[in-house]
Amino acid sequence: MTIDQNKASVKKLVEGLGTNGSPEAFDLLHENAVWTVMTDAATFPVSGDMSKPAFIEHMKRFHDSLPSGIHMSVTSVIADEANASVEATSNALLVNGKSLNQVYHFAFELVDGKIVAAREYIDTARALSAFSG
Repeated sequence: MTIDQNKASVKKLVEGLGTNGSPEAFDLLHENAVWTVMTDAATFPVSGDMSKPAFIEHMKRFHDSLPSGIHMSVTSVIADEANASVEATSNALLVNGKSLNQVYHFAFELVDGKIVAAREYIDTARALSAFSG
């Protein structure tokens, strides 16, 4: 795939993580894709590797917990023929009345236009603060 096609694919996927995005975005993940949340399992409840089906189920549960949904905005995309880097922000109103205003960095590996590996970096302090009672 071309660099521009890779940029478009990862942008569509990241925007698809929000309730404002396209559900077809998950089709951009290769059948054997691995999504890794790069956090410390001892201090953050969501961390480590997930298969494509496990990741999609995780996102469904996450969306179900947000009364007003979550909006994802891509702020930067850098790509080559096999890799892409995305910076993004999100905002959501939580059930506890707090706002989750998150920042992300995603590192993707692509083969033939499909994402085979994703590494998600988030600000865990923001998330823990927002979800705390």
